[in-house]
Amino acid sequence: MSNSTNRSVKISLDVLQASIILPMMDKYMLIVLYIGGMLGSLLNIFTFRQRKFRKNSCSLYFLSASITDFFVMNAVLMMDALRYLNSSLFNLINSSRIGCKLGKYLIYLLPCLSSTFITLACIDRFCTSSYNSRLRKLSQLKVSRILISLVVLISVVFSIHITFLFDILPPTPAKSDPCRSPSNVFQLSLIIDGYFFSMYNGAIVPLLLLIFGLLIHRNVRLSRRRIAATSNITSNRTIIATRNPNLNRHNLHLITMLLIQSIVTVILNIPYMTVALYGFYNNAPTDQMLLLLYIIFVYIARWFWFSNYVKTFYINTLSSEIFRNTLIQLFIDISDQMRVRIQQ
Repeated sequence: MSNSTNRSVKISLDVLQASIILPMMDKYMLIVLYIGGMLGSLLNIFTFRQRKFRKNSCSLYFLSASITDFFVMNAVLMMDALRYLNSSLFNLINSSRIGCKLGKYLIYLLPCLSSTFITLACIDRFCTSSYNSRLRKLSQLKVSRILISLVVLISVVFSIHITFLFDILPPTPAKSDPCRSPSNVFQLSLIIDGYFFSMYNGAIVPLLLLIFGLLIHRNVRLSRRRIAATSNITSNRTIIATRNPNLNRHNLHLITMLLIQSIVTVILNIPYMTVALYGFYNNAPTDQMLLLLYIIFVYIARWFWFSNYVKTFYINTLSSEIFRNTLIQLFIDISDQMRVRIQQ
């Protein structure tokens, strides 16, 4: 009996320590993620605006995702960091109707937009790598511009309902956050803001990325097999004629970047969405040990989720020589321009 009591007390102390240490870790993790995300999204935007990427449909999706990630950093992650850095400013924003409604709206809209752009980039690379000429025609700049405009318009309109589901309410002993859903629309808010958001970002998008990623891999392998088979019986001229014209070095680099992005996106998205869906169907564990593990997992899943909007630039830099060379050339051009201005 004494051993079980001591064990229970020890676990309770561990839970108490975790509730103190984890928020401190969360504060510094958010700062690191914010700095890394801001730097990465800006460098991504500048790089994908260069001539080498400017006229490529996949690059336009990457550019759109990078712009969205920039706003995620400032509208979502920064607001979370304000809880620790400037609680009075956070409370001022969160307790105003505009701040409450706009904040919830952006938290819902921006992550869905970023996920959609990466998914569209994956579909675009599938079309590019296909031997079907009709599918290859879909991988064009004008098509990507139309799709991006439609996605933004539909997402902006579809997400407006969030502004009607949240409002400023008086605090209660159970709920201290003033920005929350009224009781008469709470279930609706839980389904739309919780269940649909989690399913879309945690299940639908990862599933689409996996499916089209496998299809891209199959198309590239099929193309290489055809070239290898043709090379045994024909001249180089015939090889060029039978090769997929879109699978040049530049597009293969974009495909490599995208496949790695897709894999990492799936890995980083699933833990947070698992926590969200678990919370939708269950209450927090009552067992002290399970509660401790649950709290730790929630924080780790949260850091993973934010990392999803930080990772793009760093994966692009590590996985693509063309991206690295374009980035280096960008810095050289900026350095030359600054040198000319100083000399003038």
